[in-house]
Amino acid sequence: MTTFETLTEDQRSAILEAKNLVTIEDLSALSYGEDLELTNKVCLSHYCEDDIIVLNLSEEWEEVFQILFNTDTEEIIFESI
Repeated sequence: MTTFETLTEDQRSAILEAKNLVTIEDLSALSYGEDLELTNKVCLSHYCEDDIIVLNLSEEWEEVFQILFNTDTEEIIFESI
């Protein structure tokens, strides 16, 4: 079972809303260890020492999706954690 499947309806709604706000520009601009608040409930977080970016519920700091992206094709892929 994925983290997304365990969330409340309110949390799912917040994650889906924030997911639609993610851009290639935001992902490319994130430095190691940096967070970017997308909404008051959800943020992007770039791991300190790895090329991993995740979509988190801010209050619980629960990672819901790992994000892969390609700047050449401007493709963004969300993988359930």
